[in-house]
Amino acid sequence: MQLAVIFGTMHLVKKAGLESPEYAPFIRVMYGTATAVILALTFYIKSVVQKGNDTTALEYDDPAPGSQQGRVVTTVAKYDLGEVAKLQKSTMFTTAIVLFMHFKFGYIQPLILQSLLPLLNLYKNQLFQIHLLGKPATDSLKRPWVAENPFAALTGAVGGDSAATAPAATAAPVSDGDAESSGSEIETRKDK
Repeated sequence: MQLAVIFGTMHLVKKAGLESPEYAPFIRVMYGTATAVILALTFYIKSVVQKGNDTTALEYDDPAPGSQQGRVVTTVAKYDLGEVAKLQKSTMFTTAIVLFMHFKFGYIQPLILQSLLPLLNLYKNQLFQIHLLGKPATDSLKRPWVAENPFAALTGAVGGDSAATAPAATAAPVSDGDAESSGSEIETRKDK
């Protein structure tokens, strides 16, 4: 779907002549609006997670490359808040790159593409699906979430099937005393 959006948008931009400097102010407004909507939705998701404060324990193997391969023990709320923070940082980093490309080199296409693709990606994001659409956290929405390998389908490598690559996880309710004892730490690691 994303490839169709990318190539369709690029074709439309060239066909309609939207790369002309006269359209730049309108495209900047479109990009700014899309970015503002995405950031507003991430802050809203953050407030929903904080309000819900799900203290269900979540324990899983750390999938981060270069990590000590320990077990991560956290709560669902803390995990989701960490994922929201990652999404916000990613949005801000992408915004900086796109704006640099636009103002330094005059590229218009990245502004147009990044007005559409992040909205599509946000709709498919697990946080959006669970907290805004109210879908249950089962199957592909079950925590912890593993980033899909975009090249797995092409190479036949492991990583295209999220069930096959998901780290082992367990979840159990945590009493208020257990949640309070963790203090302000987002997560703790246990060596195997």
